Amino acid sequence: MKRTIKNAFAVIVLMCHVVVIASCDQGEDKESLGGEIPRIILEKFSLTETRQGEKVWVLQAFHARVFDDLIHVDSVEVRFFNKAGEEFSLMQAPGGILNTRTHNVLVGDSVEVVTNDSIRLYTDSLFWMNDSELIITNRPVTIIKADSTIIQGTGLRADPYLEKIEILGTAQGISPIKLPDINR
Repeated sequence: MKRTIKNAFAVIVLMCHVVVIASCDQGEDKESLGGEIPRIILEKFSLTETRQGEKVWVLQAFHARVFDDLIHVDSVEVRFFNKAGEEFSLMQAPGGILNTRTHNVLVGDSVEVVTNDSIRLYTDSLFWMNDSELIITNRPVTIIKADSTIIQGTGLRADPYLEKIEILGTAQGISPIKLPDINR
């Protein structure tokens, strides 16, 4: 009987040690992960932005990690829609961050934007300013139009249609358009 009590007591002491060690390890893991753990982790995440009941854009991602004011997303696509509700451009990137207060979106690491009329934009990162409906970057950009015109520069401010494009820094381009002979 005394041996059973001693064994039970030894098991209880051992369990207490395991609980203490486990709780210490969790604190160290939290610090090694940067100290901040997401409140929610989602798979196949989708968010739709509307204005007066009309769809403006839809963000879709393979994974989403929800923090207080930010949502970090992986394998992100943002589809932009016109007033008629038709999709007119697609922005894709391996990752991004959505601000839940402003609905601004930052995407990065090999970004591509493709419009319905086959304009392509490539850059390292893009910032979607939701309130002004502009995409901006201070990184190098390459724009390829359907007629094979290529524009390269540094920095960009554009609408999501890529109809109004402003290169903010130096720019150069190549165009297959032949100018008419001025001597004729």
